[in-house]
Amino acid sequence: MLLSNSVINTISVLSALISMILVLSLQWNIERETKERRLSLFFHCINALVMLMFYSTSQLALYGSVSTYSDHGGFARVLLEALVFPIPFIAVTYILAAISYRSFVTPYVKVKGSNLVVLKRRRRWRT
Repeated sequence: MLLSNSVINTISVLSALISMILVLSLQWNIERETKERRLSLFFHCINALVMLMFYSTSQLALYGSVSTYSDHGGFARVLLEALVFPIPFIAVTYILAAISYRSFVTPYVKVKGSNLVVLKRRRRWRT
């Protein structure tokens, strides 16, 4: 059974996105517990590397288990597709997700030009 490149890339992207969501929530919990935001840059670098690791691992595992590397241009080509090509996608996706996740999780909105903050309304799910 041979999977096409698009199916393998889709599975790899899904694994990277799932890892990004998990690691962002873990980072937010750590920052909330320690009340330390100076470690934020360190965590962002680690998070991007974890996303790249999940993407690359799933890509290499799928290429290696489903077909031979020679079917996809050799091991060097597969390694290049797994480690170098996804870096722009991962960088852009992570930056956008980190900004939107931070604004979603923050329980208040700062009012420009003053020291006031306005609490966000939280919707309760009705069952």
